[in-house]
This record gives sequence, C-alpha cells and structure tokens, in this order.
Amino acid sequence: MEYLDSLTDNQREVLESFQNLSGEDDLEKTIKLLQRFNWDLESAYQYYFGGELDNDDSTSSSRNNLINNNRNNNNRQNNHGNNQVSHPIGRLFELIFSPVRIAISILKYIFDMFPNSFKKLIEGSDQHRSARMTCAEKFIQYFEENYGEKHPTFYRGTYKQALLDIKDNYQILVVIVNSPEHDDTPEFCRNVISSDVFIDYLKERNFVVWAGSVNEIEGYKVNNVFGVTTYPFIGLVAHQRKRPIISEKIEGLQPVEDIIQKIDQKYEQLSVQLQSELAEQREREQSRIIRQEQESAYEESLRKDRERERKEKLERERKQREEELARQRQMEYERKVEEKRKYKQRLAESLPPEPNEDECETAQLSIRFPDGSRVIRSFRADDKLQIVYDFVESKDLGPLDILSEIILVNTFPRKEYTEKDQTLESLGLCPSSSLIVEEKDDEESEE
Repeated sequence: MEYLDSLTDNQREVLESFQNLSGEDDLEKTIKLLQRFNWDLESAYQYYFGGELDNDDSTSSSRNNLINNNRNNNNRQNNHGNNQVSHPIGRLFELIFSPVRIAISILKYIFDMFPNSFKKLIEGSDQHRSARMTCAEKFIQYFEENYGEKHPTFYRGTYKQALLDIKDNYQILVVIVNSPEHDDTPEFCRNVISSDVFIDYLKERNFVVWAGSVNEIEGYKVNNVFGVTTYPFIGLVAHQRKRPIISEKIEGLQPVEDIIQKIDQKYEQLSVQLQSELAEQREREQSRIIRQEQESAYEESLRKDRERERKEKLERERKQREEELARQRQMEYERKVEEKRKYKQRLAESLPPEPNEDECETAQLSIRFPDGSRVIRSFRADDKLQIVYDFVESKDLGPLDILSEIILVNTFPRKEYTEKDQTLESLGLCPSSSLIVEEKDDEESEE
C-alpha cells in the first residue's frame, strides 16, 4: 500500500487503466514499469504487450505449461524408455543399433551442408511462412481452411498495431479470441462470424476486426488482457482521451442477433464520445492550420518588411556613396580651380612685355575672347605660339569654365593653331592676324 500512497491521482488513474488492459495483478511490477516509461500508458502498454516484460510471468509460464503438456508426457515416456535401456538386453540393442544412429547422424550432417534453397525444395516452405505470419494471419488461414472465405475483413497486423490504428482513425476495435478446441467454436464460426448480418453490420459501422487463437503467443496475451474465461469471446476496445479502454466483453455462444444488439448498444455510447473527440481533434487541426497560416502570413509580412528594409538600406547606401562621390568631385574641382587661378596669376606675372615700336619684326594679333570682347596685342615674330596661349590663359575666359582647355583658330579660312612650339612667323601670323579663342572639344583633347 505504500506504493499507492505515494502516487498522484493521475498516476493512480494510469495504473488502473494499465491493469484493466493488461490483466497484470503484480502491483509492484506494474508501478515500476510505468515509472520506467514516465507514466506514459501507451508506451508502457506497447512494451508490455511486446512480450519483453513477462518472460518470467506466471501467466506466461502457465500458458507454456498448457502448451507443453504433450511434451511432458513424451518426456515421461522417454524416461521410462531410458530406464529400460539400463537393462543388459537394452544395452545389447543399443550396441546393435548404434551404427544406424551413427549413419543417421552422418546423413544429417551432410544434409545440413546443402544450400538453404535446396533444403527448402526438400523440406518445403510452409513452416517458414508460418513463422513469419502474424497471429491474425494464422487465424485467417485457419478459418478459411475450416469454415470458408466468407467472413468479416480481418485486420492482418498485430493487436498492438490495431490499437494504434483505431487511435489514429477514431474507430472501435472488435476483438475475437478463438479457442479451436472449444466445443462451441465451430457453431460460433459458422453461425456468427460467417453470417451475412454480422459481416454487414461490422462493415456498416466501420469496425476494425482483429481475431486470434488462444493457442498463439499473441492470442494468449490478448486473452489475458481481456480476462477471458469462457469461449467463444468478443471484446470491444476504444480510446478515451487517447487511452485504450475495454468497453464490452461478450462471452459464450449467443445468437448473432443478441451479439449485434450488445455491440450496437455500446457502439451508440462510444460513437458519441469518439465523434466528440474527433470534432475536438478537427477543431484543433483547424486551429493549427489557421495558426500556421497566420504564422506563414506573419513570416511573409516579415520577409517583405525585411526585403523593403534591405532595399531601403541599399538605396540609402547608394545615395550616400553618390553624395560622397559628388562631394569628393566637388572638392577635387575646387582644388583644380584654385590651382588654375594660381596658374593664371603666375602666367600673367611671367609674360614678356610687348615689343617696342622700333622693333621691326612683330606680329600684331587681334584676339576675340569667348564673351565677345576683343584684345589687340603685339608679339615678337620669333615668339613661340605658347606665349600667345599663356597670354590668353592669363585672362578671364568666361563664360567658359575656368578648367576648360582652349584652342586658337582662324575662321576664314578656318585653321587651328596647336603647334605651340612654333614661332609666330613660321605659322604665318606676321605681321598681323586675327585669332578666336574657342573651347577645345573632348575629341581634340583626347588627340
């Protein structure tokens, strides 16, 4: 009782449900199993039903004793035979037949050396197929061999798999535990399981039907879960709040109408609850979908906001780069303008004076500036054209930009004067000539 005193109400409820389903009476063992799985009823029950717990169970051993009764009888007969062998005549027979036993052992050794495929041809594969079949599949094979193929659609998997399926699909499980040796089994199989009304009813109500023999290990365990004492047996299992509950037990041979009536009465109760749980599940699923859609919409909104912020950031950075570049260009322009002003000032200070009137070889140039004004100045005939350019550069050449390059031209006929290292005389500008200051275009600058 000290175990029960330390349990919470929820743990006691789980303990009671587990004992009802499993038929396990050992309270201490059950509590330890549930504690091992942190009081998760489904996990503990699956583990228990998987057969890993009750290797040393009294129920399992009792079943093995039932199954091995014939083996015990054979062992007693063998022991009796062994007692006879101890007689001298027995030893004589043993000595005579020992070569036969040796020959049989040799043949068996040779046979074991053959490939499995060859041995299957000799032994047949029925035994191997049977070993791979589930308890339910063996029952279906047994039923069809003895009573025909007219029966409900039986579930072919394990009982544990059937429990999981009805949980996921909100269905009710009909469990049939068969005892082939029972006197009422043939009549039950012919008049109930094979009856049209029973088959149609189970199909109409969408039951999952699992059947197994008590002679099989799994069937025997299911038998113990339901606490079956009388055959034939039909049980109903449904999940309530995700926990498997035995809802109905029908024992003994009964008319098929009475069986259907009992199942239907319980079905009406269970279906209301299952539909309610299904509606709750659908509502939860709908809420989940709505929540997922809201989260998706929120994520999409966040994505768009992040994308907009990213573009705005890129645009700001672009503008900042452009503004910085413009600022640098302006600074560079102002620096060049200042340098050009200083350059013009140095040119004005370094220009040679005009020649005297008594100098015979001169070139009187009439220079028209971009603003339309005209300046007349005399240069020496042997002055190079560079001096004329320096003179022009030392002046204000507005409206041209201060950094613009200029070129001196004669308009009629048009001739450009660019050979700055040539003298005015060699260029034909003596004794007088008219020049125009123009802005040098980009193509001429590149040349």
